[in-house]
Amino acid sequence: MLTRHTWGDRIEAYSKKLEVKIVPYDLRHSFALIFLRGGGNALALQRTLGHTDLTMTKRYVNLAESDLKEQHAMASPLNRLMPVKKRVSKL
Repeated sequence: MLTRHTWGDRIEAYSKKLEVKIVPYDLRHSFALIFLRGGGNALALQRTLGHTDLTMTKRYVNLAESDLKEQHAMASPLNRLMPVKKRVSKL
């Protein structure tokens, strides 16, 4: 049976074999970031990670500036007013 302890032990063993320090938190953080970059919703991520509110979920997510620019370009209300190609982003 795979428990959080045996999972942690396996990650530690793989980490040593690869000579790269990896802890379960790193995988959880990577999952959260990839989930959001793939179009996942922050509230869905919160539930997936088992958090009761977004405060804890925010600890796992550190979006890069390029992520923020992409999200702004995709979701900006200005998209309804003028085509993206004609606007100049100041982000």
